[in-house]
Amino acid sequence: MLAAFLNENFVAWGGSVKASEGFKMSNSLKASRFPFCAVVMAATNQRMALLQQAEGPKSPEEMLTLLQKVLEESAPVLVSARIEAEERRNNRRLREEQDAAYRAALEADQARERQRIEEQERLEREAAEAERKRKEEEEARERAAREAAEREAALAKIREEKALSLGAEPEKGPDVTQLNMNDGLAWRLDVEKGEDWVCVERNQEVVGNKCCVSLGVKELVGWSGSLEVDGYSLVSNFPRTVYGQEMLSLSLKEAGLHPQASLFVELK
Repeated sequence: MLAAFLNENFVAWGGSVKASEGFKMSNSLKASRFPFCAVVMAATNQRMALLQQAEGPKSPEEMLTLLQKVLEESAPVLVSARIEAEERRNNRRLREEQDAAYRAALEADQARERQRIEEQERLEREAAEAERKRKEEEEARERAAREAAEREAALAKIREEKALSLGAEPEKGPDVTQLNMNDGLAWRLDVEKGEDWVCVERNQEVVGNKCCVSLGVKELVGWSGSLEVDGYSLVSNFPRTVYGQEMLSLSLKEAGLHPQASLFVELK
Protein backbone atom coordinates (compact mmCIF):
# COMPACT_ATOMS: atom_id res chain seq x y z
CA MET A 1 0.00 0.00 0.00
CA LEU A 2 2.85 2.41 0.83
CA ALA A 3 4.54 1.68 -2.46
CA ALA A 4 1.33 2.25 -4.44
CA PHE A 5 0.64 5.55 -2.65
CA LEU A 6 4.23 6.64 -3.16
CA ASN A 7 4.26 5.83 -6.87
CA GLU A 8 0.92 7.52 -7.42
CA ASN A 9 1.75 10.82 -5.71
CA PHE A 10 5.52 11.20 -5.56
CA VAL A 11 8.69 10.71 -7.56
CA ALA A 12 11.00 8.55 -5.45
CA TRP A 13 14.79 8.69 -5.52
CA GLY A 14 17.25 6.86 -3.30
CA GLY A 15 20.99 7.09 -2.84
CA SER A 16 23.79 5.89 -0.57
CA VAL A 17 25.96 8.28 1.42
CA LYS A 18 28.86 6.11 0.32
CA ALA A 19 28.27 7.35 -3.21
CA SER A 20 29.18 10.88 -4.25
CA GLU A 21 25.69 11.95 -5.28
CA GLY A 22 24.02 10.51 -2.14
CA PHE A 23 26.66 12.08 0.08
CA LYS A 24 26.13 15.53 -1.48
CA MET A 25 22.36 15.22 -1.11
CA SER A 26 22.57 14.25 2.60
CA ASN A 27 24.81 17.24 3.25
CA SER A 28 22.47 19.67 1.47
CA LEU A 29 19.52 18.32 3.51
CA LYS A 30 21.59 18.25 6.74
CA ALA A 31 20.78 14.59 7.46
CA SER A 32 22.02 13.44 10.92
CA ARG A 33 20.46 9.99 11.32
CA PHE A 34 19.90 7.22 8.82
CA PRO A 35 17.91 5.96 7.12
CA PHE A 36 16.90 9.48 6.16
CA CYS A 37 13.80 10.41 4.15
CA ALA A 38 12.95 13.90 2.94
CA VAL A 39 10.00 15.18 0.92
CA VAL A 40 11.07 18.07 -1.30
CA MET A 41 9.56 20.06 -4.12
CA ALA A 42 11.00 22.26 -6.79
CA ALA A 43 11.23 25.95 -5.94
CA THR A 44 12.38 29.03 -7.81
CA ASN A 45 15.94 29.57 -9.02
CA GLN A 46 16.44 25.82 -9.44
CA ARG A 47 16.35 25.30 -5.66
CA MET A 48 14.54 22.68 -3.57
CA ALA A 49 12.03 23.40 -0.82
CA LEU A 50 12.02 20.93 2.09
CA LEU A 51 8.43 19.94 2.99
CA GLN A 52 9.02 17.15 5.55
CA GLN A 53 11.72 14.79 6.70
CA ALA A 54 11.99 11.58 8.73
CA GLU A 55 15.18 10.33 10.38
CA GLY A 56 15.84 6.88 11.71
CA PRO A 57 13.89 3.68 11.10
CA LYS A 58 10.13 4.06 10.45
CA SER A 59 7.35 1.52 9.96
CA PRO A 60 5.38 1.49 6.68
CA GLU A 61 2.34 2.81 8.54
CA GLU A 62 4.32 5.71 9.95
CA MET A 63 5.72 6.58 6.53
CA LEU A 64 2.25 6.37 4.95
CA THR A 65 0.81 8.72 7.60
CA LEU A 66 3.73 11.11 7.12
CA LEU A 67 3.34 11.20 3.36
CA GLN A 68 -0.45 11.64 3.55
CA LYS A 69 0.01 14.58 5.90
CA VAL A 70 2.61 16.16 3.62
CA LEU A 71 0.31 15.71 0.65
CA GLU A 72 -2.64 17.33 2.48
CA GLU A 73 -0.61 20.25 3.82
CA SER A 74 1.14 20.85 0.52
CA ALA A 75 -1.91 20.48 -1.69
CA PRO A 76 -2.44 24.26 -2.21
CA VAL A 77 1.26 24.75 -2.89
CA LEU A 78 1.35 21.79 -5.27
CA VAL A 79 -1.75 23.01 -7.09
CA SER A 80 -0.20 26.45 -7.43
CA ALA A 81 3.07 24.88 -8.59
CA ARG A 82 1.22 22.75 -11.11
CA ILE A 83 -0.63 25.82 -12.40
CA GLU A 84 2.62 27.75 -12.68
CA ALA A 85 4.28 24.82 -14.43
CA GLU A 86 1.35 24.55 -16.83
CA GLU A 87 1.53 28.28 -17.50
CA ARG A 88 5.23 27.99 -18.18
CA ARG A 89 4.59 25.10 -20.54
CA ASN A 90 1.81 27.05 -22.28
CA ASN A 91 3.98 30.15 -22.55
CA ARG A 92 6.85 28.10 -23.90
CA ARG A 93 4.55 26.40 -26.41
CA LEU A 94 3.09 29.79 -27.42
CA ARG A 95 6.57 31.23 -27.91
CA GLU A 96 7.55 28.19 -29.96
CA GLU A 97 4.40 28.56 -32.08
CA GLN A 98 5.05 32.29 -32.51
CA ASP A 99 8.67 31.61 -33.40
CA ALA A 100 7.59 28.95 -35.89
CA ALA A 101 5.01 31.33 -37.41
CA TYR A 102 7.64 34.08 -37.61
CA ARG A 103 10.14 31.75 -39.25
CA ALA A 104 7.50 30.57 -41.72
CA ALA A 105 6.52 34.17 -42.54
CA LEU A 106 10.19 35.12 -42.88
CA GLU A 107 10.87 32.17 -45.17
CA ALA A 108 7.79 33.07 -47.25
CA ASP A 109 8.98 36.69 -47.51
CA GLN A 110 12.45 35.52 -48.50
CA ALA A 111 10.98 33.14 -51.08
CA ARG A 112 8.85 35.93 -52.54
CA GLU A 113 11.89 38.21 -52.64
CA ARG A 114 13.92 35.53 -54.40
CA GLN A 115 11.10 35.05 -56.91
CA ARG A 116 10.87 38.81 -57.44
CA ILE A 117 14.62 39.05 -58.03
CA GLU A 118 14.58 36.03 -60.34
CA GLU A 119 11.63 37.47 -62.28
CA GLN A 120 13.36 40.84 -62.52
CA GLU A 121 16.57 39.20 -63.70
CA ARG A 122 14.59 37.14 -66.24
CA LEU A 123 12.88 40.25 -67.58
CA GLU A 124 16.21 42.06 -67.75
CA ARG A 125 17.74 39.13 -69.64
CA GLU A 126 14.80 39.02 -72.05
CA ALA A 127 14.99 42.79 -72.54
CA ALA A 128 18.74 42.58 -73.15
CA GLU A 129 18.24 39.71 -75.59
CA ALA A 130 15.48 41.61 -77.39
CA GLU A 131 17.70 44.70 -77.57
CA ARG A 132 20.58 42.61 -78.89
CA LYS A 133 18.35 41.07 -81.57
CA ARG A 134 16.94 44.48 -82.44
CA LYS A 135 20.44 45.89 -82.88
CA GLU A 136 21.50 42.88 -84.92
CA GLU A 137 18.43 43.21 -87.15
CA GLU A 138 18.98 46.95 -87.48
CA GLU A 139 22.65 46.40 -88.33
CA ALA A 140 21.65 43.68 -90.81
CA ARG A 141 19.14 46.04 -92.46
CA GLU A 142 21.71 48.83 -92.59
CA ARG A 143 24.32 46.45 -93.98
CA ALA A 144 21.86 45.11 -96.58
CA ALA A 145 20.87 48.65 -97.57
CA ARG A 146 24.53 49.67 -97.76
CA GLU A 147 25.43 46.62 -99.85
CA ALA A 148 22.41 47.22 -102.11
CA ALA A 149 23.46 50.85 -102.55
CA GLU A 150 27.02 49.75 -103.31
CA ARG A 151 25.76 47.22 -105.86
CA GLU A 152 23.50 49.82 -107.45
CA ALA A 153 26.38 52.31 -107.55
CA ALA A 154 28.66 49.71 -109.12
CA LEU A 155 25.95 48.78 -111.63
CA ALA A 156 25.37 52.46 -112.44
CA LYS A 157 29.10 52.88 -112.95
CA ILE A 158 29.18 49.89 -115.31
CA ARG A 159 26.25 51.30 -117.27
CA GLU A 160 27.88 54.70 -117.41
CA GLU A 161 31.15 53.23 -118.65
CA LYS A 162 29.33 51.17 -121.26
CA ALA A 163 27.29 54.19 -122.33
CA LEU A 164 30.45 56.22 -122.78
CA SER A 165 31.90 53.47 -124.95
CA LEU A 166 28.96 53.45 -127.38
CA GLY A 167 29.20 55.09 -130.79
CA ALA A 168 26.53 56.41 -133.16
CA GLU A 169 23.49 54.18 -133.69
CA PRO A 170 23.44 52.55 -137.16
CA GLU A 171 20.49 52.77 -139.54
CA LYS A 172 18.42 49.69 -140.25
CA GLY A 173 19.80 47.65 -143.14
CA PRO A 174 20.97 44.22 -144.35
CA ASP A 175 24.16 44.50 -142.35
CA VAL A 176 22.40 45.41 -139.10
CA THR A 177 21.68 42.70 -136.52
CA GLN A 178 18.56 43.03 -134.38
CA LEU A 179 18.62 41.25 -131.00
CA ASN A 180 15.76 41.04 -128.51
CA MET A 181 16.28 40.13 -124.85
CA ASN A 182 13.63 38.48 -122.74
CA ASP A 183 14.01 40.92 -119.81
CA GLY A 184 13.22 44.07 -121.80
CA LEU A 185 16.62 44.85 -123.35
CA ALA A 186 16.57 45.52 -127.12
CA TRP A 187 19.80 45.13 -129.13
CA ARG A 188 20.42 46.38 -132.71
CA LEU A 189 23.72 45.28 -134.24
CA ASP A 190 25.42 46.46 -137.48
CA VAL A 191 27.73 43.85 -139.01
CA GLU A 192 28.89 46.04 -141.90
CA LYS A 193 32.49 45.41 -143.02
CA GLY A 194 32.85 42.51 -140.62
CA GLU A 195 32.18 44.64 -137.58
CA ASP A 196 29.33 44.17 -135.15
CA TRP A 197 27.57 47.14 -133.64
CA VAL A 198 25.15 47.17 -130.74
CA CYS A 199 22.66 49.67 -129.43
CA VAL A 200 21.17 49.03 -125.99
CA GLU A 201 17.69 50.03 -124.93
CA ARG A 202 16.30 49.07 -121.53
CA ASN A 203 13.40 50.65 -119.70
CA GLN A 204 13.54 53.58 -122.15
CA GLU A 205 16.98 54.62 -120.91
CA VAL A 206 18.62 57.40 -122.92
CA VAL A 207 21.60 55.11 -123.50
CA GLY A 208 19.57 52.87 -125.77
CA ASN A 209 18.73 55.37 -128.47
CA LYS A 210 21.98 57.20 -128.89
CA CYS A 211 24.95 54.86 -128.80
CA CYS A 212 26.46 51.77 -130.33
CA VAL A 213 29.70 49.83 -130.13
CA SER A 214 31.67 47.31 -132.15
CA LEU A 215 31.41 43.93 -130.50
CA GLY A 216 31.37 40.17 -130.78
CA VAL A 217 29.86 37.50 -128.53
CA LYS A 218 32.41 38.37 -125.83
CA GLU A 219 31.27 41.99 -125.71
CA LEU A 220 27.64 40.95 -125.95
CA VAL A 221 27.97 38.77 -122.88
CA GLY A 222 29.87 41.56 -121.17
CA TRP A 223 27.11 44.04 -121.97
CA SER A 224 24.68 41.82 -120.11
CA GLY A 225 26.81 42.44 -117.05
CA SER A 226 24.72 45.53 -116.48
CA LEU A 227 21.81 43.28 -115.48
CA GLU A 228 20.83 43.27 -111.82
CA VAL A 229 21.71 39.60 -111.34
CA ASP A 230 24.82 37.89 -110.00
CA GLY A 231 25.11 34.78 -112.20
CA TYR A 232 23.61 34.32 -115.67
CA SER A 233 24.05 32.85 -119.14
CA LEU A 234 22.79 34.12 -122.52
CA VAL A 235 20.84 31.43 -124.33
CA SER A 236 18.71 31.05 -127.46
CA ASN A 237 15.83 28.57 -127.69
CA PHE A 238 15.65 27.27 -131.28
CA PRO A 239 18.05 25.62 -131.37
CA ARG A 240 18.99 25.96 -127.74
CA THR A 241 22.44 27.45 -127.55
CA VAL A 242 24.30 28.62 -124.49
CA TYR A 243 26.79 31.35 -125.30
CA GLY A 244 29.53 30.34 -122.93
CA GLN A 245 33.29 30.67 -122.69
CA GLU A 246 33.98 28.61 -125.84
CA MET A 247 32.02 31.13 -127.97
CA LEU A 248 33.52 34.35 -126.69
CA SER A 249 35.90 34.65 -129.66
CA LEU A 250 33.11 34.40 -132.30
CA SER A 251 31.50 37.31 -134.12
CA LEU A 252 27.73 37.67 -134.10
CA LYS A 253 27.54 36.21 -137.62
CA GLU A 254 29.73 33.28 -136.66
CA ALA A 255 27.56 32.67 -133.62
CA GLY A 256 24.44 32.56 -135.81
CA LEU A 257 22.86 35.66 -134.33
CA HIS A 258 22.62 37.66 -137.63
CA PRO A 259 20.38 39.13 -138.96
CA GLN A 260 18.16 38.80 -135.87
CA ALA A 261 17.80 36.61 -132.82
CA SER A 262 16.06 36.40 -129.45
CA LEU A 263 18.20 35.78 -126.42
CA PHE A 264 17.21 34.93 -122.88
CA VAL A 265 18.98 35.65 -119.65
CA GLU A 266 19.12 32.34 -117.79
CA LEU A 267 19.99 32.65 -114.12
CA LYS A 268 22.48 30.22 -112.68
